[in-house]
Amino acid sequence: MKKFFKTIMIAVVIIQAITVTAFAYDKVNNMKSMENHIYNHLENRDTDFTILYTGARSEFEENISNCIKDAYSKDDYLERSWLEIKPKAKVTENGIETTLDVKYLTTKEQENYVDNELKRITNSLINKDMSELEKVQAINEYIINRYEYDYTLKSTSVYSALTTSLAVCQGYAMTAYRMFNYAGIENRIVVGKIKDVSHSWNAVKIQGNWYHIDVTNNDSSDKNKYFLVGDSTLIENNYTWDREKYPKSFNGYYK
Repeated sequence: MKKFFKTIMIAVVIIQAITVTAFAYDKVNNMKSMENHIYNHLENRDTDFTILYTGARSEFEENISNCIKDAYSKDDYLERSWLEIKPKAKVTENGIETTLDVKYLTTKEQENYVDNELKRITNSLINKDMSELEKVQAINEYIINRYEYDYTLKSTSVYSALTTSLAVCQGYAMTAYRMFNYAGIENRIVVGKIKDVSHSWNAVKIQGNWYHIDVTNNDSSDKNKYFLVGDSTLIENNYTWDREKYPKSFNGYYK
């Protein structure tokens, strides 16, 4: 997997209170509301937005970095969708003007295409009589047949994967995440490594239990080697990840 260097730079510019012209931006008075507004802007792929914080300055300075992290961490797909976040904060007489400049993998228009296309595909594959296992099998098989691994490492988003049929592991995992969600399967995007090389895969919840599914490496000569396996199988095959951050998988589905 291509290694992405995601950056967040926080700058709180302290200036004397000044009179500012009123702009049509969001106003919040607590950090939870700040988090929710940031999340909404990120989901909308807004590249430059300002939020006026009217709460205590000490609360802002202590929590703004975690607030931004908590906002994009609400959803695994969103967490993998941005490249750079540059926040700046300016203290004025009306409050703290917080402006975020964000670079994404895709535009809002491209994400609309992804939404529509993946919903259409998922609806064509899934019906109400299918079990959770059958839904996961159908989605895994579809992605394996649709994508080829991109050895140039250029196709890093779901949009580029859908439009070129080429993907790196991030494209495989993010596509699976959205399709599993549309099919009603609870799942996560797991970010880790294989032999110190960055890698992404999914964890899915079936009948109350969590299992790993690595669609990228299922799309290989050793087909479906990593279909609904447990933690131990991945560890035996040189996978590493933050096991405290993700659900535990005690056994493989097929033991």
